[in-house]
Amino acid sequence: MKKCFQILSMEDAYTGFLKLKRYRLQHECFAGGWCPEIQRERVEGKHAVSVLLYDPRADAVVLIEQFRIGAVGHTDDPWLLETVGGYCEEGESTEMVAHRETLEETGCKLLDMEFIGRFFTTPGWCGEQISLYCGRVDSSKADGIHGLDEEGEDIRVDVMPFEEAFGQLFLRANSTSIVVGLQWLGQHREDLQQRWRK
Repeated sequence: MKKCFQILSMEDAYTGFLKLKRYRLQHECFAGGWCPEIQRERVEGKHAVSVLLYDPRADAVVLIEQFRIGAVGHTDDPWLLETVGGYCEEGESTEMVAHRETLEETGCKLLDMEFIGRFFTTPGWCGEQISLYCGRVDSSKADGIHGLDEEGEDIRVDVMPFEEAFGQLFLRANSTSIVVGLQWLGQHREDLQQRWRK
């Protein structure tokens, strides 16, 4: 049964690279009635798009590597292996973002796409959702350093056989999109090879 909630007030707590809002709210309890009023801060995330790039002919994935502030202090190497990704701007579809970010971050053209799913990253404190795709590319075109200077991006392209990439799960491949994407590809790889090799 669907539960009800009510927002009593909402205010900006911080506006910078991230936008933080403070909420006062109440919601129904599983045991019945209403829980006491609570206060929560939430990072107001945009809608994000991630693409795991796969070359079925080479059985290789095209990943990117970049510095991530969230990994500092939690791992010896805060340069993580990741999927291509970016945020939807006004008027952009998720498919448009997938094509734009693939070219911008790897220099590859997205040849085909398969929708994997949409999910929350950390719903305890962030409103961001990610639409995740698997995209077909020609990995022979993937190389070099990419990213936008005005966004402070320094992105290195890393092409590796699927099995090698899969072996990095929960090691250097340890953020939401790449974990979900590689596990999905592990289950659907043979089907994609048959359909995308034609």
